[in-house]
Amino acid sequence: MPCLHTESLSSLPVEGRYGVTSTHRGSQGSRSKSGKKRKNGEKGARVERNDSEKEQSVITSAGWFFTPLWNPGAKTQRLGFRMGRESERVKAWLDDHSDSARSYFSRSSRYWVNGCVERAQTAQTLITEPRSRMTVLGRRRVSHPMCGPYRGILHPTTMKRPHSFFSVHQINNPESLDFSPCVSRSTCLPYSLSSSRPAGQCRRVKSCNFMMRLIGGPNRPLQNKNIRLQVLQHLCEITQAQSCCFSMTTVDKTGVKCLGPVFQSNEESVYDYTQAEWDKCIMGYVVSTGRPLNIRDVREDPRFQIELYETGEETPKSILSVPILNHKKEVIGVIMAVNKSRRGTCVDSCFSEQDEKVLSSHMVLFGLILENSQLCESSEQESKRNQVLLELAQLVSHDYPSVDDMLSKLAAVILPVTKAQFCTIFISDDSSTGPFSRMVHIEVTNRSVQYSTRDCDTSDISYMYAVHVQNSMETLNLVNRPPQISKVPQIRSLIGTPLRGKQRGVCQIVNKRNVALAETEVFSRADELLLEDFAVYCALGLQNFNTQQKADKTRARLAVTNEVLSYQISVSQEEIHDLEESVIPSADALCLLDFGFSDFEMSQTAMAQAVVRMFLDLNLPQDFRFDYKTLCQWVLSIRKCYRNNVVYHNWSHALRTAQCMFVMLQTKELKSNFSSLEVLALMIASLSHDLDHRGVNNSYIERSNQPLAQLYGHSSLEHHHYDMCLLILNNPGSQILSSLSLKEYWACVQMIEKNILATDLAMYIEKRTKFFKLAQNNSFLWKDEGHRELLRSMLMTASDICAITKPWPVQKQIAELVATEFYAQGDREKYEFNIQPISVMDRENSSRLPQMQVDYIDGICSPLYEALASICESCSPLKEGCRRNKKQWQQLVDSRKEEESLKMKRHNGEREGV
Repeated sequence: MPCLHTESLSSLPVEGRYGVTSTHRGSQGSRSKSGKKRKNGEKGARVERNDSEKEQSVITSAGWFFTPLWNPGAKTQRLGFRMGRESERVKAWLDDHSDSARSYFSRSSRYWVNGCVERAQTAQTLITEPRSRMTVLGRRRVSHPMCGPYRGILHPTTMKRPHSFFSVHQINNPESLDFSPCVSRSTCLPYSLSSSRPAGQCRRVKSCNFMMRLIGGPNRPLQNKNIRLQVLQHLCEITQAQSCCFSMTTVDKTGVKCLGPVFQSNEESVYDYTQAEWDKCIMGYVVSTGRPLNIRDVREDPRFQIELYETGEETPKSILSVPILNHKKEVIGVIMAVNKSRRGTCVDSCFSEQDEKVLSSHMVLFGLILENSQLCESSEQESKRNQVLLELAQLVSHDYPSVDDMLSKLAAVILPVTKAQFCTIFISDDSSTGPFSRMVHIEVTNRSVQYSTRDCDTSDISYMYAVHVQNSMETLNLVNRPPQISKVPQIRSLIGTPLRGKQRGVCQIVNKRNVALAETEVFSRADELLLEDFAVYCALGLQNFNTQQKADKTRARLAVTNEVLSYQISVSQEEIHDLEESVIPSADALCLLDFGFSDFEMSQTAMAQAVVRMFLDLNLPQDFRFDYKTLCQWVLSIRKCYRNNVVYHNWSHALRTAQCMFVMLQTKELKSNFSSLEVLALMIASLSHDLDHRGVNNSYIERSNQPLAQLYGHSSLEHHHYDMCLLILNNPGSQILSSLSLKEYWACVQMIEKNILATDLAMYIEKRTKFFKLAQNNSFLWKDEGHRELLRSMLMTASDICAITKPWPVQKQIAELVATEFYAQGDREKYEFNIQPISVMDRENSSRLPQMQVDYIDGICSPLYEALASICESCSPLKEGCRRNKKQWQQLVDSRKEEESLKMKRHNGEREGV
């Protein structure tokens, strides 16, 4: 029905002065027509009022209230009027002064209604809010504001049944929505006496102001209890219901739609209560059918069990339940209004078709509000979840002194979000015989985290739940568990989820608390997902902690190994003293300035003295202020770290490489352009470039999957040589770099590393193209650090393969040593890996050594020495020595070919003679 404005008395027809009579509890209202206006002095028929009747008639006009006083047959003495002529005169005066009468009866009607309510014996409850007692409206002019809510009710037979559902697209045209003829509580009352929402009007062809404000408002009905109270009270008001219930639909793990928490509101408060099985309740029926349900008397409807709705105070009778739809016309909730009663009277009634239409119309907007609320809630939950995950990720990356401390830090993040009372994490170790080895109990009290660690008790109920989760590997959500015998506080609600991955265990959070209501709530699906994410980070944290512990133990073992190795690589004090006290021959006496240097005839002592002489002649001890005894100990330690059982890559090879580098550094081009730090790095690298060589190449190291290959990946031997070099440099008594500044030290160490790695022929082949172009174009720049680094790498390779430049007897002897080492590796590959080695390592190709040497010179050696000679002319003897040795090897190849040719001729001649 529309909200009607007041009309003037003159606009009403004479016959319709007394309006319509209606009753509560579904009584049949009858329209009473008054007779013609009686003359003055004529008495109206009096109506006998039976006090024992449960029904009371209320007479209304089109816009304002008439009490029974206005009935010509009413007893005027009830309002203090005298009988007889005096009463007739008063009535005549009232007819002539309608304005004054309207104001008077508007005030008087309130007192009469209050008295009627107090005298009613069948009234169940009183409306406690002052504004709710003003249930009738006096008739007044259009200019007068409405001072009370209109409560006109038509008999259901006089109305047409409205449509139950409205499309959400009607919101684009609010005029098409048909809202109830309800008016909010008196706007004349102070705002503080009304409900928390602003007063407004619900009109038939206009949008509900209260609901429209909620659509664009910042508050969300699902989260704000005050907003839920306002909405449900508004629905109670427009339907004149004693209470209203509201519930949202949810989907469980199995995908079945079910009702969520149910909120019920009366005039004063909103609270939640436990809903029965939804297939047996009215709200569930409405959700399942998707249609409104209007029941006049629930007790007479065989489809429902009224005991599900019984409370300690009263039994529901009339019920109106309407589904809430989203924009896809899917049911997302349900509203149920219980027990319609006319406010201010003691008469009950049933919900009409108009009430159903009004409630359905409001649910169109309420569906939008709820859907928007769900989107906001999902967005906020996701934002909160992301924030929690980010904080957990940051905490996992930290170092902790113990597992308990780490888990307590992680649990302190999730406990406030899930509102859980405490968190328990069950941990399983490899050494544990049962499902779990121990448990960590974490609880946040007074903003402080308290945790304790104890052994697991197999009789504890929480332990039993954890074992179930561990065995099923699925999340467990328990609700309203009965009291159990447990060492932990009483379990009312619990979520348990397993740790996944290598780390085994279970995470539990127990008893979701509602601080405001001081009671335990149910953990939601969002809490389950958050706990599952928390379990992932717990597993990562435990794995990270275990890895860190293993790394610490590995570092401890490495430190012990270094101590043992330092002792093994350290030489005796007697050897150090002998070298320190010995007279070091000159470079000329040791032939150190000759590219044809050979160590075959030198003793071990002379070889150590030669290294000391090279460092002294380069002024390195003087430039870098390292002690002479330290130099002697370092040289002897280097010699000791080369393996004696290796045929070629041994101490002699290291000395030849260092001597070749020493000669090149004495040339005018390199001596004038290289700094002392570069010279020191080159000499240390050349002497250390094959430390602890095993007599095999990188290919064999990788193929045999040795620890060196696992440790370094590529250039395994060269990386190992560099690590051994640093070990000796840092060994007490051998620290020749100790006097360098920090900047000089790191610069020197970096150059040493690059120089040693450059001795890998794979690295040489990768870099030589650029170097050859610089030499060919004569574009090498000494001031370019990149060019200088490239030159240092080429010098290391030139020194490493300098045996190819030695005099022929020395070169041939060294080539045979190299071949012997290569053949030994080839034999191991055949027998250990059952593979065919490359030709240079196949012993069956030993007769082809001269040809392989020629190929080696043409492919590796000659291009390098030619490019080096074009930049440093003083290095030309290396190029010439390489050329002479190639000629020697080529002669051997040619002579071998002649021998094979003669053999073929003899063989053919013998065959012809036969």
